[in-house]
Amino acid sequence: MGALISDYATGVTLTSLFATSGMAPTAPGSGAIFSRMPVVGLPYPLVLHPGLVLSVPMTQTQALALMRTALNERKANNANRHGNEAPVSRGDDPGAGSQQRSVFVVCLPRCAPPGSADATGANAGGDLATLFNWGCFGRVLRLVSSPTSEEVRLVVTGISRVRVERQIAPYKLEDDEKSGAVTHAQAPIVAVVPYMDEATTTSAVQEDLDAAAEMRAAAKQLMDMLADGGVPKGAVVNSAVANVPLLAPSLAERVSALLRDTNDANGGMLADILVGVFGGTLVWTDRLEHLTLVQPATRVVRTTEMLRSGMERVRLMREVLTNVPAPLHGGHKDALLQSQIEAFVAQLAAVQPGMRVVVNSLTNGSSRSDKPGPIVRRNEESDAPPVLRRLAGRSRGGGPERGPRDEDEDEERNEVDQLAEALDRAPLSEEARKVCTRELKRLKRMPTQSMERSVIINYLETMSELPWDRVSSELPHEELAKLVPESAATDVQPGDGIVTRARKVLEADHYGLDKVKKRLLEYLAVLELKQVQAREAAAANTKAVAPADGEAAPAPRIKVEYKGPILLLVGPPGTGKTSIARSLAAALNRPFTRMSLGGVRDEAEIRGHRRTYVGAMPGSIVAALRKVKTSDCVMLLDEVDKLGSGNGLHGDPMAALLEVLDPEQNHAFKDHYINVPIDLSRVLFIATANTLDTISPPLLDRTETVAISGYTHDEKVAIARRHLLPKQVRQQGLSHEQLQIGDDVLLTIAMRYTREAGVRTMERRISDVVRAKAVQYAESREIGVDAGGSTGQKAYDPVVRSEDLEKLLGLPPYDPEIVDSDSVPGVATGMAYHGSGTGGILHIESVFMSTHNGALKLTGSLGDVIRESAEIAFSWVKAHAFALGITSSRDAAFPDTDVHLHLPAGAVPKDGPSAGIAMTCALVSLYLRVPLDPRVAMTGEVTLRGHVTPVGGIKEKVLGAHRAGITKVILPQRNRKEYEADLPENVRKEVPAVFVHTVFEALCAAFGVSLEEQINTLYGDPEGRRRLQELESPPRL
Repeated sequence: MGALISDYATGVTLTSLFATSGMAPTAPGSGAIFSRMPVVGLPYPLVLHPGLVLSVPMTQTQALALMRTALNERKANNANRHGNEAPVSRGDDPGAGSQQRSVFVVCLPRCAPPGSADATGANAGGDLATLFNWGCFGRVLRLVSSPTSEEVRLVVTGISRVRVERQIAPYKLEDDEKSGAVTHAQAPIVAVVPYMDEATTTSAVQEDLDAAAEMRAAAKQLMDMLADGGVPKGAVVNSAVANVPLLAPSLAERVSALLRDTNDANGGMLADILVGVFGGTLVWTDRLEHLTLVQPATRVVRTTEMLRSGMERVRLMREVLTNVPAPLHGGHKDALLQSQIEAFVAQLAAVQPGMRVVVNSLTNGSSRSDKPGPIVRRNEESDAPPVLRRLAGRSRGGGPERGPRDEDEDEERNEVDQLAEALDRAPLSEEARKVCTRELKRLKRMPTQSMERSVIINYLETMSELPWDRVSSELPHEELAKLVPESAATDVQPGDGIVTRARKVLEADHYGLDKVKKRLLEYLAVLELKQVQAREAAAANTKAVAPADGEAAPAPRIKVEYKGPILLLVGPPGTGKTSIARSLAAALNRPFTRMSLGGVRDEAEIRGHRRTYVGAMPGSIVAALRKVKTSDCVMLLDEVDKLGSGNGLHGDPMAALLEVLDPEQNHAFKDHYINVPIDLSRVLFIATANTLDTISPPLLDRTETVAISGYTHDEKVAIARRHLLPKQVRQQGLSHEQLQIGDDVLLTIAMRYTREAGVRTMERRISDVVRAKAVQYAESREIGVDAGGSTGQKAYDPVVRSEDLEKLLGLPPYDPEIVDSDSVPGVATGMAYHGSGTGGILHIESVFMSTHNGALKLTGSLGDVIRESAEIAFSWVKAHAFALGITSSRDAAFPDTDVHLHLPAGAVPKDGPSAGIAMTCALVSLYLRVPLDPRVAMTGEVTLRGHVTPVGGIKEKVLGAHRAGITKVILPQRNRKEYEADLPENVRKEVPAVFVHTVFEALCAAFGVSLEEQINTLYGDPEGRRRLQELESPPRL
């Protein structure tokens, strides 16, 4: 009986009280709505009543025959109405040429009692003798196909009672009429007489009102018996199905709402609905008889009698299910319980196959538990739905001790109640609570089958899971520990302040990066002072309003108002920008989340979609807050420079970040999906980028840029020793005693196997070395098992030497840059920035050519800017040819020999203005035939007036020159601060710098006394000195 009612309740759902058919109502018995109507034979025990929606299962073939017949009859009727008797429908295309109008059918129940031969199965055609001659005229709402089987479901809404007059032969299909044979099956056609209720009035006789009230009371009693179980309190339940609910909670709630409606003028319609909903508890013949009751008053009285009879049937069924297993003992009772649960699971698996896995996790080994009692859910993180957990808990009624979680799961709460509770617990803002209350009221009034219901549920779930004003200190310790990143710091004490803790964490997690650490500690120091001030103010307020009775005042909520800066870390890949943000979150003990912005081109990915769109969802900012569960998290906006600027169709995501990264605006951030202001002022934003060129100026204006340059080789060795090597040794299964790598080996890896600003490639090369040694160690352990103890193989050597690297890593892809051993006239040593956070030296070569056009030829994959620098240097040398001693007199012509200037390597593109000094020195060296010291490197831009202007990349260039063996560098005077602030002290000692304002100072620093000696040799001491003094005339910048 329980399964029968459950199946029926699954197929029947309530519609509005008055179902509309789109046709004018007719008086009872006034004639057929359609004289020819297709028939749908309902499978036992389904009965369609007016005002109900019924889902009828049938095969695809039966559904096709029904729809083909209905459309063909409608077209034939239309043709006859216009004087054309011939049907126009095609048998193979029922919908061809038809208008999109409703399809009407007659639904007839089975007249055979339960247990007969054809008491089951749906049949859209066939013999009408097995069908009852009373049914319901209905409109087809939709046809739903199953993706896993050939079964379809025809959803029909009932309109009025009908009585079948006679069966009529269907019109022939066009294809059948042409071929003379029946090739397509059709549904039966009948002529029916409709019986619609008369239009109700607001007044009714007292007798009818009393009858309707009595029917409502009986329906309420029956509903309580079905929904609550009905087993007497204290009775021993011997069956898993004795006390299960037989009515869906959502359906019971809607029936209760219908019974609370005091409009007794609709008693006839209410009677149809109640018989349809509670039909499984009623006698089959009574249900068929109910279809023949055309008078509403008679129908109400008869419905009350049927409901009371149904209550007696439910009571008897409960008694049977409770008492039948009572004589069983021991293992027989356990076996019965297990078989009943398996039967439940089989029915659930038919609806949702994934439930098989869940039930296996619930039942595996539970029946063999040493502790007697009910089968309960052991795993708190189980994915089992609440219905299965309640089922497992009830399988042995009256068992001992059940946890509070199981007790809560036993309460039958629907989805709306759970959402309401979640929203009550959420720390919503005032405006957000108003919006949620309004949406929750809409949800309660909305039908279950409404498409908008799921949209509202998703919205309310999102609102309830956002942190709003919740801070990290309010999260449970275990939950907070899962969200806070780990740190390598081991000396952090619980009593440490924010600054002290942050200093320890940053020093333990990162080597170098002093400028970044300094800026972060400044921010944290201000934050700590703000927290102290807020705590003192809250304590003073608490003391001022302390309760008079001496009770302890509640702990004050501390809210720190600090609009800190938005830090933008700019540097090459692999320099630790992301890990800095993680370390900051660990130092603050706050949750960390990372949002990758690379390739984002849609504003909706930042601000979310409006809920009017299908599949709308919140933006990535709100999604990140929902994930970390606190409003004061550390949020990393990674790869801001790779954020798309939009194409005009989907907005500009970079512009959407302006509000997020503006401390004056982000306290009221508006996500399109949430549509309620969200306070982002407590979020610590850290943005990262590789370059500033692609970031819009307004966005840069809202951030504080902190440059992170590449690591020196010494820094890379230190990072590898402290972080990379221990990590790889641990990951590859070795111990520190089983692998020994010296600093010289790490330096070789950094110089000859990597060329990057960061340490990512270096970590991969170290990983290759460790894995290779792990293979050697594993093989030595296998060989060592030899029973003889002597294998003839070389024992494992844990030490890795520099000469072993070619065997472990292959030939080095990079050769170290070294200075030339010989000095040649026309060759100068410049310095270049490689663009990946590294720098090095650049040889500039110049020679005379045999042609005499006075032209300058440039080669070496040079860009426009560096070509202009070469032309400026050549022009400056020409303009000062007399002072430099190139020409014998002021009126003498400049040598017309062509000059070829080349910058190796030719396959590497080069550009930029910083080679101006080196090109000038190379040309002067060529014309005067005075060689330059190859261990002197220079960089700086040259103007036509002879000024030397500053350039970028000083740290990388000087470090690269230091690695190449340079002993002195020539730099622009205005680059002194970068040299002294960014370069390590040991590098500054080994590579001293000469700072120059003009080209003359640069020539003096590069040539030393050799330039003056050469001019004196050519023209004599007084003349040489007089000429060089002309070069000092340009004013200094």
